[in-house]
Amino acid sequence: MKKKIGIMGGTFNPIHLAHLQMASIAMEQKKLDEVWFMPSKNPPHKDRQTILSEKIRSDMVRLAIKEEERFYFSDFELKRNGTTYTAETLELLRKEYPDVSWYFIMGADSFFSFSNWYHPEVIAKDAVILTVSRDGVDGQKMQEQARKLTRQYHGQFHILSMKQFAISSSEIRRKLKAGESVEAMLPDKVWQYIQKNHYYQ
Repeated sequence: MKKKIGIMGGTFNPIHLAHLQMASIAMEQKKLDEVWFMPSKNPPHKDRQTILSEKIRSDMVRLAIKEEERFYFSDFELKRNGTTYTAETLELLRKEYPDVSWYFIMGADSFFSFSNWYHPEVIAKDAVILTVSRDGVDGQKMQEQARKLTRQYHGQFHILSMKQFAISSSEIRRKLKAGESVEAMLPDKVWQYIQKNHYYQ
């Protein structure tokens, strides 16, 4: 039987509690063996000016998942040159780990813009797509989008049940810049690391 591994990709700028909860929910509801947290190198769809270095973002991910025995840090994208795309990453992973079934975990925003991603048909072929609804997003709209993507790409698109967290990395950065506390939004070790080094201020 193939090992089931989830991928949490992202800039993790910074990693926060909703990321960890999404990974836990995916693991629990889809019976995943592991979840790999895979920071992006040069995300094609984000403003690179506001992104901390690869080392700092990697350090925060490692600190966040340290106590979770089935959560792993992966530098698979960081080791690649140039801009990295999920479609290419999954193709490489599939070749390198043929005995693994891949599950790609994404937020609602990405789920609704999936058709605009680089080669979405490749992503849908190489991984089961898992998403969670977020505050303000109608559950029925999520189901409709899942059906639409399934018809369009002949893949598997599943919606996870998750209690909502109104947390985003951009909101955390905004609050830190304004001198507001974000302790409740971050894993303790990440909060301490950011405070100690005065990041995002």
